[in-house]
Amino acid sequence: MPATARPRLAILAAAALGLAIALAPGRSLAGDPCDGPEAIGLLWLPANADAVAPVPAVIAVHDAVGIDSRGWRYAEQLTAAGIAVLHLELHDTSADGAGPAPDDGAAAPARLAAAAATLAEDPRFAGARLGILAFGAAGETALRVAAAPGLGEHIAALVLLYPGCATLQDALPATEAVSRAPVLLMHGDADPANTAADCAGLAARLARGASVRQIRHAGAGYAWDLPPSGVEEVVTMPWPGSPGRWLPVSHRPAIAELSATQVAGFFARRLAPAR
Repeated sequence: MPATARPRLAILAAAALGLAIALAPGRSLAGDPCDGPEAIGLLWLPANADAVAPVPAVIAVHDAVGIDSRGWRYAEQLTAAGIAVLHLELHDTSADGAGPAPDDGAAAPARLAAAAATLAEDPRFAGARLGILAFGAAGETALRVAAAPGLGEHIAALVLLYPGCATLQDALPATEAVSRAPVLLMHGDADPANTAADCAGLAARLARGASVRQIRHAGAGYAWDLPPSGVEEVVTMPWPGSPGRWLPVSHRPAIAELSATQVAGFFARRLAPAR
C-alpha cells in the first residue's frame, strides 16, 4: 500500500468508528482502531499467518441477529486457504439485550468502513487484498462500503449470501455508484426473499460496475447454512428489508458445505497476490 494512503485510511477509520459509536446507543462491539482487528470482532488466522505477510483477509459481516455459527464453516474453509477472517457485527445490542439497537442507517456502514481501514493499517494485512462476505441483509451495507470513495479501492471481492434481492435492488437507485469489485451472489431456489427473477435483476444491476457470478442452489431456502441448536428447534429469521416479517429456515448441511467451498474458492482466486 502506498505510504500516502495509510494516513488517509487511519483518519477515515477513526472518523467512521466515532460516527458508529455516536449514532448507535447501547453496548458497542467496536473498539479503538489502533488496538487492531481483535478489538472490533472475532479474528480467525490461517495456520501460516506468522510465516506469510501480508495475509489476505475477509470481513464476515453478520446481519441483525449477530455473529452466529453460520460463519464458522466459511471461516474454516477460508483459513485453510490461507485467508484470515474477521467476524464483525454491524449493530449494537439494545439496552434490554433483546435485539439490535435502533439507528438511522449510518452506524452499520461506518462500522464496516472502520473495520476495513483497521485491517488495512494492521502490519499483518497491510497491502493485502480484502474481501467482504455478507450474510442476509448485511449485503446492502457491504455494497455501499465497497462502492465508497477511498475504501472501495481496497475491496477486491464481495460475496452476498441470500441478501434479499428485491429489496436490495430497490435500495440501489439507478444513479448510485456500485462496487467495482467482482461479486459472487448466492441464493437458493426455494427462498421467497431471493427469487430467481429478483436475483437476476440484482445481478444485472451490479454488473454495471464489475463481474458478477450468480449461484442458485436447488432446494435451498433462506439461510440454509444455519444449523439449529437442537433437533426439534424451529428457526426463523428476519426477512431482509422487511421489518416485522420472518422467514422459515431449513438447514441443508450438504449445500452448506458446498457453498462454503465455493465461497473459499472465489475469494482464493480474487485475493491472490497480483503477479
